[in-house]
Formats: sequence, C-alpha cells, structure tokens
Amino acid sequence: MSNYILSAERISKNYGGNSVLRNASVKIKRGEIYGLVGKNGSGKTTLFRILTGQIQNFIGKVSVGDTDGNANRMAAVINTPSLYLNMSAAQNLKSQACLIGIHDDRKIEQTLNRVGLKHCGSKAVKDFSLGMTQRLKLAMALIDSPDILILDEPSNGLDPDGIAELRGLLLGINRTSGITILVSSHILSELEQIATRIGILHDGMILHELDTKEIHSNGANLESVYMEHIRGAKS
Repeated sequence: MSNYILSAERISKNYGGNSVLRNASVKIKRGEIYGLVGKNGSGKTTLFRILTGQIQNFIGKVSVGDTDGNANRMAAVINTPSLYLNMSAAQNLKSQACLIGIHDDRKIEQTLNRVGLKHCGSKAVKDFSLGMTQRLKLAMALIDSPDILILDEPSNGLDPDGIAELRGLLLGINRTSGITILVSSHILSELEQIATRIGILHDGMILHELDTKEIHSNGANLESVYMEHIRGAKS
C-alpha cells in the first residue's frame, strides 16, 4: 500500500484565459495533517475542488489511495453545506445521513458527541454560534467515516475560543481515528500548531513544502518562513 493517500500531479487549470493553477503537485501522506497556505487567489480552493471531483475539466492527474480518481473515502467542507436553519443539529445530521444511506441513530449521536454538539437538544441551527455551526459542518463531513478530510479555511470568522476548540477537534480526529486532513488557513500561527507538513501555494504553483518540526527546530515560525519564500519568488 502506498504511503501516500492523496496526490495531485502537475495540475493546471485556466478560467477564461487566466491561469489559476500551473503544474501544481502535492502528495499527502497517509495519516498526516497537511496545511496549505497562500494569499487569496493563489488557487487553494480551486485545487481543493479538483481534488474532491467538483471540477472535472483540468490538466493533470489526481490519485486517491491506490485508485485514480476515486473519491469515495473523501469528505470535504469547501462550499457551505446546506443547513436547515429551523432544525436542530441532530435533525440536520440525520437528514445528511439519510442522503448517503446511513440510518443508524447511534452513529448520529456518536458523531455529534465527537464534535461537541451532543447536548444541543432541540436548539435550532439559526441560534447557533459560528463555532457551533462550524462543528456541525464538520459532523456532516465525518458522518460517513472518511479516510481523508479536506477543509477550506475552517477558522474563518471564529473568535480565539472557537479557533482553539476547532484545533482540539482536528487534532483529536487525526490522532484517534487516523483520518488524513488537508486544511487551508490564513491564520499561519494556528496552522503551524496542527499541521505536520505545510505547502506554500503561490501564483498557482506549490512553491515550497516545509516540515513543521524543521521550522521550529530552526527557531523560526511559519509566518517568517512563508514571507521569506514569497519574497524570493518575487525577486
């Protein structure tokens, strides 16, 4: 079995003559948390949509596990999932579960407990905090027990407590279940606390990959290393 659970090789994508991705390649190791950083417009979301099969028309190759193009064991929170705002977390998750053929109420309860929403009762989603809403989106992605979880800017808009809660959730999911996580974030200080490896996406290309331990062993931080590589790319 390959040590890589997900790989993208020489991915290119144009929109109306504008190059969004240019020969971008990345390989995600089984069981790791891989962080993707880059400014707005660098191609992060487009790459995630290609990896999850939402975009079919592109140049390059995507491999999931040992089968090219098979995304059955992948879940993602990229676009905002459809939530029924007048329904509870349990009702929303049950609706999602039914759509994918899961009719086990215990699985729904376990998943809600996993993301800290077990005791929300009948509270409507419209009355949730942003942090609770993010946890419900995560539950909807986890209900089918994926091998790979892809998250596009999950910390956006969260307050410090919400960010810390999300960090704990992702680390716990990775450590207890071995789920591989690919996550993007603009909060570099947060990303370096959870990611084992980090890729810098710049002008549609993976500019550099970094091992988080190496960053820390050199007495640096992700922000300074990121800026160093970006400045180097511009010179």
